[in-house]
Amino acid sequence: MMINNSQNENYCKSANQVIKKLKFLLHIDKQITDAHNQGNTQAEMTLRIVKAVQQRHTNLMKDFLVAEASAS
Repeated sequence: MMINNSQNENYCKSANQVIKKLKFLLHIDKQITDAHNQGNTQAEMTLRIVKAVQQRHTNLMKDFLVAEASAS
């Protein structure tokens, strides 16, 4: 199957989004630790939820990229 320019562009944009999400996930643990150390349980809990949601979105995007690469 031949990939057209538009598909390639979409794939690259999706890959860039995964990279951004991975960078975010690398840094959120420090924010969770900081909130914990400050005794801010609400912030810690909120950040843990945000992390879980972002991790789920990242996994979905990675699965999509793998499927797209396999289909081409």
